[in-house]
Amino acid sequence: MAVAGPVILIGVWARFEAFAPSVMPGLRLPELSSVDRIGGYALSMLPAAIGMWGFFHLARLFGRFAEGDLFDADNAVRLRRFAVSLLAVIPAKIFAHALLSVWLTRAAAPGARQLQISVSSTDVVLFAIGLLMVALATVLREAAAIADENRQFV
Repeated sequence: MAVAGPVILIGVWARFEAFAPSVMPGLRLPELSSVDRIGGYALSMLPAAIGMWGFFHLARLFGRFAEGDLFDADNAVRLRRFAVSLLAVIPAKIFAHALLSVWLTRAAAPGARQLQISVSSTDVVLFAIGLLMVALATVLREAAAIADENRQFV
């Protein structure tokens, strides 16, 4: 599933002109060259790679849950890593968006180059979810320690 992100981004960058108004509103773009598209793809992969790392750990966590291994310290580590990826993807997305606006308008005439910085309500919600996941990971770590202690008594 994590491979879907980079593959989808290839499709987005192949037809970026169609996506540009919703991805980067107000950005005045000339026709994009192959170099523009490859650079744009690379910049888009910054937050995507963080997201892929997080979803890898989430998939492993659910795999362990499916095996019946609910209260384990490793599960808490995986949940915390997913939470960290949620928290890290926000600044990466903001940074990548800003770099992308500069990259795509770098050949424009002076005064027509742009720097866009964007923070959305989605970013705020994602941050809150990330904090919630950190708290849940902490609780899961404590539950795993208690479960381990109980196993040692038997």
